[in-house]
Amino acid sequence: MILEYAMIAVAAFLGSLVSGLGGFGGSFIIVIVLTPIVGAKAVIPLISVYAICANLSRVVVYRKTVAWRAVIQFTLASLPGIFLGAQFLKEVPEQLFLGFMGAVLIGILPLRRYLRRTTFQPGVMTIAGLGFAFGVMSGTAAGSGMLVIAFFNSIGLSGPLLLGTDAVIGLINAVTRSGTFFGLGLLDLDLILLGLFMGVITVPGTYLASRLVARMGAKVHNIFIEALIALAGVIFLVRALLG
Repeated sequence: MILEYAMIAVAAFLGSLVSGLGGFGGSFIIVIVLTPIVGAKAVIPLISVYAICANLSRVVVYRKTVAWRAVIQFTLASLPGIFLGAQFLKEVPEQLFLGFMGAVLIGILPLRRYLRRTTFQPGVMTIAGLGFAFGVMSGTAAGSGMLVIAFFNSIGLSGPLLLGTDAVIGLINAVTRSGTFFGLGLLDLDLILLGLFMGVITVPGTYLASRLVARMGAKVHNIFIEALIALAGVIFLVRALLG
């Protein structure tokens, strides 16, 4: 039991460090460590509780760098998607979802480079459509936060502004997911307490990540984001093919 909690604490710290640097990726570490402990079906609801604390600490750190208009449009559109994704959590074929996400993430890399060389500015419908898709994905599986990072980074957000915007979206999303999972009976008190325990561990990881981001500079941070997107896309495709 003590060893399990130690592993969970280390995973939570590393997850918050990775998420603090790139805005996503921490959930992969959590999934790898916690699936053998709590089971595959319980991991997604558990991550939603953990994400409340992880994103709350990021919101505090990056509260002065948030694109609020984009946050409101994106988040409002995601809410019905979260409910739909959670409803189908037990029925959706995970391999198909992983394959789709992997293809999207790898394909978005050349697209984001093209968009950064143009004057493209997404309209409300574009932001709302992606927000809805994000809601569905976040209610179904882990790792959907990279969709937010990939999109907003493609239209010019980087560094603290990117992470601050993502943190607010992630916090609202995590609270909504947790409430939905609880209402559907997928989240019980034991998982909530475990998620809160993990959340406390995120504070030092997020603070350390914020110091590293400040030293990186926009160019290095963009390269780091691209590397994370590409790695996540490959992982998704491999899991889909081997699943």
